[in-house]
Amino acid sequence: MAFIPLEDRLQLRVNVGTAQAPAYRTRAWGNVKPGVSDAVLYDFAAALGGLTAEMVENIFRVKVGELQG
Repeated sequence: MAFIPLEDRLQLRVNVGTAQAPAYRTRAWGNVKPGVSDAVLYDFAAALGGLTAEMVENIFRVKVGELQG
């Protein structure tokens, strides 16, 4: 079994509610190159998070690829 990476996705989970009643939304970007390091992607995500009024709760890297048997 082999995993062939095709692309990664970047997702930011942001709080659009209040501290007393949190509500979450996910902002997503595709076509992240699989070779980009986690540190560079995290720094980029943190910069994106700084551009929004919502509080960033989580940063996710979602790997998309093909499984070959």
